[in-house]
Amino acid sequence: MSESSHSGFFVCIEGIDGSGKTTHARLLVKNLCSLGYDAVYTTEPTRYSIPGRKLRESFFAPERLPVEEEFRLFLDDRVIHLKDEVIPQLEQGKIVVTDRYYFSSVAYQGSRGLDWKYILEENLKVSIKPNIVILLDIPVDDAIERIASDRTEGVNTFEKKETLQKVKKIYLLLAEDDPYSIYIVNGSKPIPTVQDEIKDLFLSRYSKPS
Repeated sequence: MSESSHSGFFVCIEGIDGSGKTTHARLLVKNLCSLGYDAVYTTEPTRYSIPGRKLRESFFAPERLPVEEEFRLFLDDRVIHLKDEVIPQLEQGKIVVTDRYYFSSVAYQGSRGLDWKYILEENLKVSIKPNIVILLDIPVDDAIERIASDRTEGVNTFEKKETLQKVKKIYLLLAEDDPYSIYIVNGSKPIPTVQDEIKDLFLSRYSKPS
């Protein structure tokens, strides 16, 4: 895994679609800023890179991209995301909260049959490790219900029930392998309760630079 010398703090919010990742990543940034921290939100895939745009266009396509192509696009986009956004802001001492990171690639492309350990190994060659990962855990049926009720565009190709069950299984395996860095939070609880738990976990791990 690549190392980056910086004074910032890197937070990753993960989970299956419908688990509340985006809501809680944005809320965490808002709450930390209100406490006087210099926190910023970012997300993957990016909206500005060529691989990021291609991935986003594929989300609602009738057919998924071939898994190897999808994996490579995510990897290329991640390199750009780190170089252009994450690392520069960490070097400025900011708290960077990312809505998805390489754990998503491991879980989602792994759910399609690509060896998830291979995906992890390839990502570790080009990525920096987050200081803390929050994995929002929620029953798949509840996630699908949230997606259907919250999104007028409907359920995309990443969000079929069978897929999400496989994705969740891989996420939990990742958490089992790295319990010190990956914290499982019950995403089914009320939003304020979940956010308080996330904020407390952050504060328990964050050391403000001197």
